[in-house]
Amino acid sequence: MMETQEKRRRIGLYFGTFNPVHMGHLVIANHMATHTDLEEVWMVVTPLNPQKDAVELMAQEHRLQMVHLATAENERLQGSDVEFALPAPNYTAATMRFLRAEHAQVDFSIIIGEDNFHQLHNWKDHWELVTHHRVLVYPRRSIVADRASVEIRDGEQDRIPVDHPHVVWCDAPMISISSTYLRAAIQEHKDIRYLLPDTVLNYISNNMLYEAASED
Repeated sequence: MMETQEKRRRIGLYFGTFNPVHMGHLVIANHMATHTDLEEVWMVVTPLNPQKDAVELMAQEHRLQMVHLATAENERLQGSDVEFALPAPNYTAATMRFLRAEHAQVDFSIIIGEDNFHQLHNWKDHWELVTHHRVLVYPRRSIVADRASVEIRDGEQDRIPVDHPHVVWCDAPMISISSTYLRAAIQEHKDIRYLLPDTVLNYISNNMLYEAASED
């Protein structure tokens, strides 16, 4: 009798505070889910990014719910609260250790922008990340042409090479939308239709999110 080995799933992890989630995030996530070998993309809502000020963040439950609403009609995308129960601040390497233990039959890839890739050497245990996982990088159009000179100019010995075998460059379409801009526009009562899904816009309006200056 032949025994069949359980097929390993391929899932991409797109980390972010998603404060709020917008069309730019969704275009990248959907591109990675449909134009690579990934079967799904999980949009991981980060409660507290070590490099961001917690004062700027809406409550994690609201941010997660907005991601759920934004991805509800796309079976390849889903929101994840995996970091909610992990120690803060949320270091990606620690999250990945947890996920590898919890999902032994899943090959996880990490989705990041080129700007974050060039700062990856500053991340905690960054070599562990690229040893165990592919890193799918979507280029920032403003720095693509200068990619080689960035490497030469900075010259840190601990920098991840752009041609590392676990680094995959993906020519994803880019929509330049800033969550900071959206929060300011909401406070100023500007029309932000088409910049984020209607379901998310309605949720923000119904719950009066981002309206007070203290929730900037």
